[in-house]
Amino acid sequence: MASELNTKMGSTILTTKIGLEIHVQLATKSKMFCRCDNNAEGKAPNTVVCPVCLGLPGALPVTNKKAVLWTIKTGLALNCEIPKIAKFDRKHYFYPDLPKGYQISQYDEPFCVGGYLETDGAKIRLNRIHLEEDAGKLIHSDGKSLVDLNRAGTPLMEIVTEPDITSPKQAGDFLRKLQKIVRDVVKVSEASMEKGHLRCDANISVSDGNGKMSSIVELKNINSFRFVEKALTLVDIKLKEEYAEWPEKNTKETWGYDSKADKVYLQRRKEEAADYRYFPEPDLPPFDSNRLDLEVLSSEIGKDESAKIQELVSINISEANARVIVNDSKKYEIFDKLSNCIDDQYSPVLATAIVNNYFGFDFGKDDFGMSKEYAKAIKAIRDGGLSKPNFSKVVDLIHKQSFTYDKALEELNIEESSEDELEEIVEKVLADNQKEVDLYKAGKVQLLGYFMGQAMKYSEGKANPQVVSDIIRRKLA
Repeated sequence: MASELNTKMGSTILTTKIGLEIHVQLATKSKMFCRCDNNAEGKAPNTVVCPVCLGLPGALPVTNKKAVLWTIKTGLALNCEIPKIAKFDRKHYFYPDLPKGYQISQYDEPFCVGGYLETDGAKIRLNRIHLEEDAGKLIHSDGKSLVDLNRAGTPLMEIVTEPDITSPKQAGDFLRKLQKIVRDVVKVSEASMEKGHLRCDANISVSDGNGKMSSIVELKNINSFRFVEKALTLVDIKLKEEYAEWPEKNTKETWGYDSKADKVYLQRRKEEAADYRYFPEPDLPPFDSNRLDLEVLSSEIGKDESAKIQELVSINISEANARVIVNDSKKYEIFDKLSNCIDDQYSPVLATAIVNNYFGFDFGKDDFGMSKEYAKAIKAIRDGGLSKPNFSKVVDLIHKQSFTYDKALEELNIEESSEDELEEIVEKVLADNQKEVDLYKAGKVQLLGYFMGQAMKYSEGKANPQVVSDIIRRKLA
């Protein structure tokens, strides 16, 4: 496709620019301006509401302090400047699921300005992060549209980038990294696109570097990283193909994406920017950031992905294993909890056990109470006392029946093998197979597997294969 476009455009090089507007639902206990439960999952429509989020006359909003702190904390994690004064504004527009006829948002004085996020060596600048309330949602069924206001008033953090993203893939990478930050570093949202906790609008345009520019296309509410990349790719290709037909003046269009057909389509053209008639929210006072201790907020921010990986590598965990653990928040939680119970020398085997799912189950909130018992099993597999199959059986009993490590061994009739015992087994195997030893030393190194099999047979399958292999290699050397 790229060669076809170059043929049509001659020597003209076209540049893609993408900007993202990301909405993140904050996982606070209550809604943004009232005390309603902020978790409406599985609840009947219009049951998690009150006069404030319904917009009834005379109802007055009260700001959710935690939502403000979490927004500022996210801004600090994304290198933003925190202005001294921020305020809420009314953004006026009509929509069936917006009962007040306006949304409490932020216009010219948001909580966070500037900032950036680096992805694959590129620095993507942020324009701002502001805080607002979510609207309800429409449910379309049998030719009717019904309004559910359970979501109305949910704290919604909007992160707006500059148009620094240069490809659909880079947009996807940016979103994935941002999701990890809000979910695992500042821990303010589950950030699930499938559940609507993280929603993305993408704006894309193409220019030729000589002042000629395509329409600016907005893609709204795409619900997966893969679909964001696919939709942007289709628009990017289409805009470049239509280079000769680009308009004389910049225009704005809204396009939709059909994920089933994998097609984009024009929804509407925008003649002018909407006039939302912003004005300061009269029922909420401006916010003075001087009242906050930003150093304390900064200290509450967790490590980002690269820092976590570097930390694991520094205790002799392979970079490949470190990336697998860090990229899976559950695996990282298991490692973080159990590594506190063991010496660093055992961390590489703990990492291997987690990456290879030796545990065979998912840890729940209460499972870490047996951390010391799991740690004993980790030490045993590292020191050679347990094989992988026996390790899995032991930790399964610790998990399911709250057995101690010693009781699990007794229940399974397993005896730990010391390294001295394993050395004795290896020496016996080598003594009984002198002919094979001579062939190995003569260059037939594939006999290592034979020696391994004999040693495991002698140990009745209880020995740790890696430890046995190390002893065999050392003895033969």
